[in-house]
Amino acid sequence: MTPQFSPHAQSLFREILLAIEEELSYEDAIRWHDKIIHDVAQLEQFPLSCPAVPLACYHTIPPNPERLHQLIVKPYRIVYEIVGDEVHVLSIRHGRMLVTIDDTSWQ
Repeated sequence: MTPQFSPHAQSLFREILLAIEEELSYEDAIRWHDKIIHDVAQLEQFPLSCPAVPLACYHTIPPNPERLHQLIVKPYRIVYEIVGDEVHVLSIRHGRMLVTIDDTSWQ
């Protein structure tokens, strides 16, 4: 199954791409879109290939933080969880930003 993006992750992704387009170019935004989608798609075959989000990366530690993994596509951190045989992408943020509670659940 193809990884699914939460509404929150979709919104953050859209904001990132718009910022890239504004600061750089439309072509750069397309390249980043394609790279992130490609890398996230790899999680379908290898969902456990990425580590858990380190506790130091949370603004507030959520319940059951061990369920949350991070895919790093520098400079971005993509937070996801595995639910049954599905990968749920919960957040995409710059890697220097702390993971918030909003980034840890399907909204």
